[in-house]
Amino acid sequence: MKHLNSMRIIKTMFIVALVAGSSVVVSAQSALGTVVTLTGFFLSGQSLTPVEANYSVLDFQGKKIGPSSKSNQTDGYLQTGLKPGESYMIRVEDPRYFRQEFRVDIPATGKYLEISKDFVVRAMETGRTVAIAPSPFDLKKVVLKTGAEDDLSEFVKILIMNPGTNVEFVCYPDVEASADVVQKISSGRAESLKKFFVSKGISAGRVSVRAVSSTDPIDPPPIRKAAKGKRYIGPVYMVITKV
Repeated sequence: MKHLNSMRIIKTMFIVALVAGSSVVVSAQSALGTVVTLTGFFLSGQSLTPVEANYSVLDFQGKKIGPSSKSNQTDGYLQTGLKPGESYMIRVEDPRYFRQEFRVDIPATGKYLEISKDFVVRAMETGRTVAIAPSPFDLKKVVLKTGAEDDLSEFVKILIMNPGTNVEFVCYPDVEASADVVQKISSGRAESLKKFFVSKGISAGRVSVRAVSSTDPIDPPPIRKAAKGKRYIGPVYMVITKV
């Protein structure tokens, strides 16, 4: 009988120890927390090809997390671990490119997760021409179309984060016309863009306009009628005049 009781006591102690050990493991996992892996590529805004870029990761309060990093020199690949349920900023900190920030929202999860996001960077050099697409104008119109503000917000943010940069807007017409008509459309569109950027806090002295008198020689209107549902809108460019 004593032997049986001894066995029961030993068994009970073993179970208690096992439960206690399991609790330690769970507590350790909770302390470590789940990590979500963010992967992606840095791409050139001009060609959408992979590029190397220096960057930092910041939490949503603007606090830098860890040291600065660099994407892969060959394919622009980046990888970093982030906490679930949090928002972060990937900040480009590279003298070759404009200073930019990209928001990344990490979903709340208790399981391992990998999310992918690509980051388009723009070279910082005087004379660089940046195409603004999709076009912020409707056919033959000089006022910004509905929804254009959302598409232009990226460029506004770039100018805000790079206060030493000046730009010039060049807008081409949608169809061939007399020089006077073309210049009127060109200057009207460029002035609409300037007015918009100034309204968003960009100094008027940093934004200039240039009227043209012909269609775009690089991307002219199509000779044949476009497919149904597709319309040619004259290209719009932002030229970097100072960095």
